[in-house]
Amino acid sequence: MNTHENGTSAPRGGPDARPGSDGVAPPRRANAYLLPTLLDRLRDDAPRRQTEAPGEYAVTRMQMRGIVQRDLAFLLNAMNIDSHIDRERYPEAAASTVNFGMPPLAGAFMASRKWAEIERVIRRVILDFEPRLIPETLVVAPSRDVEAGQRANVLAFEVRGMIRMDAYPIEFMVQSALDLETSQVSVTGMRAR
Repeated sequence: MNTHENGTSAPRGGPDARPGSDGVAPPRRANAYLLPTLLDRLRDDAPRRQTEAPGEYAVTRMQMRGIVQRDLAFLLNAMNIDSHIDRERYPEAAASTVNFGMPPLAGAFMASRKWAEIERVIRRVILDFEPRLIPETLVVAPSRDVEAGQRANVLAFEVRGMIRMDAYPIEFMVQSALDLETSQVSVTGMRAR
């Protein structure tokens, strides 16, 4: 239940929602539509049309997986300025969009690192900038992808977790490959179990 300023309780679903027979209000949006990110909603695929049906601006659960995969690829391929920010002194700056992306993972950095350190860096970046993934479910693990493993200087890993959605979360998994020479990350192989 939500609490109003005057201390009274409003049923779940907002102050205007009507409680059902069990005393719990239905969700505000009873339809199956899920809203995409703000950038996706601002994009106009049909600029000459004045109106859109809800199905044209809402996304399905499968489309939401695709949006998260795309945004994860953007995140993992952006270079941050982590080496210039003291995380202990300026934790807000370190977790802000000023520091969006990954630290450089090519060259000398990679030569002196073990998988546990690389996993910790990738996990921290995802937790800082991808709030749609439920933190307790996030797993970054080395992949057994044969194709990526056969290429020299490529670190294959997978990212698994649950996407936070109403009425229940959906499973998310992508195969990723980090090119150790260029620091480019390919995010592919999305699948649901």
